[in-house]
Amino acid sequence: MNFTGNKVLSAAIAALSNDMCDLHLRLRGLVSTYYWNSDVLAERLAGHILRDAHDRYVEIYKTINELEHHFKD
Repeated sequence: MNFTGNKVLSAAIAALSNDMCDLHLRLRGLVSTYYWNSDVLAERLAGHILRDAHDRYVEIYKTINELEHHFKD
C-alpha cells in the first residue's frame, strides 16, 4: 500500500509491533513455566488463564503485525 506522508503513523505502528513482540515472548515464557496440569492449584489456574490470554493475544498480535507489513515497501 502507498502510505506516503504517513511516516509518523508508520513509525508508531512499527513501535507498537515491536512492543507487542516483546510482550508475546514474555507471555509465551510464562505459559511455558506455568502449566494447566500442575499439581499446585495456583499454578494450574495461572496456567489455564495464561494459555487463554496467549491464544487471544496471538490473534491481536498477528493483526498488528500484518498492519505493519502494509507500511513496508
